[in-house]
Amino acid sequence: MHPARHNSMERVDADELKLAEVAKHPIGVVILYIQAVVGLSVAAFLAYFLTPVVVTNSDDAFFYATLFMVGGAFLTVLVLAVATFIYFQNRLIMTDRNITQILQYGLFNRKVSQLNISNVEDVTALQNGVLQTMFNYGTLKIETAGEQMNFNFTNCPSPGHYAKIILDSREKMLGQMENDDPDFHRNNDGDRSVGSETNTNQTLMDSIKDLGAETLKQASNK
Repeated sequence: MHPARHNSMERVDADELKLAEVAKHPIGVVILYIQAVVGLSVAAFLAYFLTPVVVTNSDDAFFYATLFMVGGAFLTVLVLAVATFIYFQNRLIMTDRNITQILQYGLFNRKVSQLNISNVEDVTALQNGVLQTMFNYGTLKIETAGEQMNFNFTNCPSPGHYAKIILDSREKMLGQMENDDPDFHRNNDGDRSVGSETNTNQTLMDSIKDLGAETLKQASNK
């Protein structure tokens, strides 16, 4: 028996606070619709222009061209409906603890990834070109430490706004970790370190002193 979706990574746990759920900007499907209309218009022109060349009877030529266009229009609407559904299944769920990225590649092909907010290294909002600036969308890049996978959420509406939400949530979590653990602190670069590092340095200094004292002792015995 397969687990229910509410038990998957997409579910927000009771101890989490949902900050935002981001779907992709509609501009992506609008561009797809424009391309489909242009392609259908070109196909209609070619059908009504070239069919009379192949079919000598003008009535038959018009009938075949119309039949072709009706079939093409139906197929185009079907493809656009499926593409729209797939497009808006892509989203980013942000809580005060985790970031979940859902990427839908097809009707039966999707990928769900989750990242703990404390593992976020840097967040970047990218907007390139006139369209992205005018309609306020772009790419939200979430970079992580180590070998963890980075998140690149394209066609993100207001990427700067959501980047700020993630950074504020990260700072809040790190502050809670610092309050919960008195040995926890961050250096000026924002990297996390532990107070036990001081104890390690002190132990190293004591070892050097002991080694120096032993050397002087051996020299005096000679």
